Amino acid sequence: MTRIVSPGHARLIAVLAVALDTRARAGELVAQRIGHLSDDRSSIHITRRPQHGWDVTPDRESVSLSPLSRDALAQWLPIRSQLTETLEGSATALWVSLAHNHAGTTRDDGSHTRRRHGMPLQQRGLIRSYNSGRHRYGLAHLLPPNLEQLRRALERESAGR
Repeated sequence: MTRIVSPGHARLIAVLAVALDTRARAGELVAQRIGHLSDDRSSIHITRRPQHGWDVTPDRESVSLSPLSRDALAQWLPIRSQLTETLEGSATALWVSLAHNHAGTTRDDGSHTRRRHGMPLQQRGLIRSYNSGRHRYGLAHLLPPNLEQLRRALERESAGR
């Protein structure tokens, strides 16, 4: 079991583990919901959305999760629940923000609209958390500079088998 040092660390390890098992693109990862996990957390449903695949019907598949993913999710999900517990409505996103951030909407006075923690991560937020997390948690020497490079390396590795 990996020693988790912060909520960001727990989320990064869970994202990495699920990405390793599923070979999902960043957009496919942020589209994941709690309901996509099987009840026993042994598998997850992924909706494949190929790049430039606007005319392709998305393919949904169930992927078995490794013990690493199951353990990482067991550590991330309670943190995620704490982050989303005060939100109104349905908080179904699997990957959520850890802190208040801006929504990208700029007011007339130049300030930004703030979003609460526990909000669904957007693709840019997931990529940003990967990039900063690999440095913050001492993984820069182990992980490629961006999440897409990790996914492509996994695809090449599986194609070579």
